[in-house]
Amino acid sequence: MQELFKLVEDNYRLRRNRSITSMRYSFKHLLTFFGEKAKAVRLGHRIEDYVEHRRAEGASDATVRIELALLDRGLRLAVKKKLISSRSKPEIEKPTEDPKPVRRGFFSREQVDALCQHLSEVHADLVRFLFWSAWRVGEARRLEWKHYFRDEGAIRLPAEFSKNKQPRAIPVLGELASVIERRWKARRLDCARIFHADGKLIGDFRKRWGTACRAIGLEGRIVHDLRRSGVKHLIDSGVDPHTTMALSGHRTPSMLRRYHIIDLDDLRRAAVRAQDYSGTRAAVTPIRPGTATLQPHNGGEPPETAVRS
Repeated sequence: MQELFKLVEDNYRLRRNRSITSMRYSFKHLLTFFGEKAKAVRLGHRIEDYVEHRRAEGASDATVRIELALLDRGLRLAVKKKLISSRSKPEIEKPTEDPKPVRRGFFSREQVDALCQHLSEVHADLVRFLFWSAWRVGEARRLEWKHYFRDEGAIRLPAEFSKNKQPRAIPVLGELASVIERRWKARRLDCARIFHADGKLIGDFRKRWGTACRAIGLEGRIVHDLRRSGVKHLIDSGVDPHTTMALSGHRTPSMLRRYHIIDLDDLRRAAVRAQDYSGTRAAVTPIRPGTATLQPHNGGEPPETAVRS
């Protein structure tokens, strides 16, 4: 198993895959369950046990699928490098995939503020930035001061840091300005990053995150929920979808719709607006007493107005 992990890790480096930190976190569950010295060719009969074990730990089927996909990737790399034969490679059966996996977890502005009370200052500022920008956590963690244009009042994300390979910018106003001002005061000459932990890149902080979420009664939320929450907040505040996509970095309206979660409060507000709306006013032409206007019949010309004697 340890050799499979090394194969996957080296492959991630070769492909310059930016999610290598997440891969290490996911693969750790495989190493813990199977053991670092487990033989790859003997894993097949234990896959179902692993799935049940992770479900018992509270992992979703989507998470288990990711972990088993990494295991399968390691096995395929082992076959490619002739470390095992294709015939001896075990089949990795994964849980059935939901064709439309849409998460329902999101944060309100007040919940974000409460969450930050249970995090360190730098992690709290990162969380606030993710909510107000609706950016991905990997994009925010890699931001450097050279990407902040103080005179312009904006942060510009270069294409190589963006998941969709498209550059974008965000104005630094309000809450974002407060975050950047605090980070500016905490900047270090030996570290170019805006968000850093004692001069080092902020790594995976899921344990800190989980503790903070439990403290405010929101156990089970994930960091990526901040992104969809930020999108929802933008749309709820009246920002049009096209501008929201420009801010968050979504390339297709379909993905934006998946992130904008409609809840009962949204429907209630819509119903209230409908009740308060009086409709467009139609022009009403009064008819003089003693007159009647006959309507055209079958598209013909209207007859002359008849006057009663």
